[in-house]
Amino acid sequence: MTMERRDSKSLVSSIVDDACYLVQKSVNRAISSRSVDTVCAMINNAASILSVEVCIELSEVLKKGYPNALSYSWQQGTEEQVQQLKESFLTALNNLNAVAGNVTKLKRGFEVKCEKCFGSLPKLSTCIQGLGDVYTEFRDTLSRGEVELCRAAVFPKVHPVIAEFASSSHVITEDEFYELEVEDPWLHEVVKVVDESIIVLSDLLQPPIYENVLKNSITEITSYLEKLALTCSYNQLGGLLFDKRLRSLVTYLSGITKWSVRDKFARLTQISLILSIERVSEVAEYTSSSVKCSLDISEIKQCLKLRKDFRGEDINKITGD
Repeated sequence: MTMERRDSKSLVSSIVDDACYLVQKSVNRAISSRSVDTVCAMINNAASILSVEVCIELSEVLKKGYPNALSYSWQQGTEEQVQQLKESFLTALNNLNAVAGNVTKLKRGFEVKCEKCFGSLPKLSTCIQGLGDVYTEFRDTLSRGEVELCRAAVFPKVHPVIAEFASSSHVITEDEFYELEVEDPWLHEVVKVVDESIIVLSDLLQPPIYENVLKNSITEITSYLEKLALTCSYNQLGGLLFDKRLRSLVTYLSGITKWSVRDKFARLTQISLILSIERVSEVAEYTSSSVKCSLDISEIKQCLKLRKDFRGEDINKITGD
């Protein structure tokens, strides 16, 4: 790790190719000796080196943290030092992902070569499986780093914007509804903060890492928005506006992902639909046993009670039959 280098145009450092090349060369040479004990010893040594010299070292880089998106205090150093911390953190994530992929390829290659040279030997299979454990170690470390990146670089920017949802009234007039239908400042700011805090990472992270950060961020957005939505009061127009906002958000996020985001918005969508019904009796289609709903009967009642124009006694009569 002391000789590690990174080209400014590359997302990973030299450790990715160097470590895997040395492991491949060493184990292949051991296989050519046709000694099972030599091969096992070399594979075990290679697994140990990848774990201790690479994975743990990269983990130490991640432990230094990623500078908080909204905090550039003296404790984090100068702007140049902060930038260096960011680059080191992101490079460590990319290295973990790249080495994990290479470990899988090495494992498969060694399995094929050992099968050809020695046949099927449980002793060799057990040793080679140790590389599978190393792969898991890299992936687990990477996952923790992805979560840390979201907490430091994304959530501090996204939360305040999402929180504005609860700061405005959702008991609105027709004029307010039509005005927000044309120009919705809250929705505009949400899209803007996603662009500025998440999409900018796409050029700095390898695709699998970026996709995971995107998934973690969208999960956090839906979870936080649901908590906020359940603290507000609505009339039907307020519920309709909420539903429209969600549809626009789903459309936008679907355009920046390679997978469907609708499942992550399933609960929020059903909450907005319940909040936008005209009469309490219309909720029957959500409480019917033949309808798949992400909300249970108590949650449905909780949503209905947010409607200022619905009577409590009507809501309490609802059953899940």
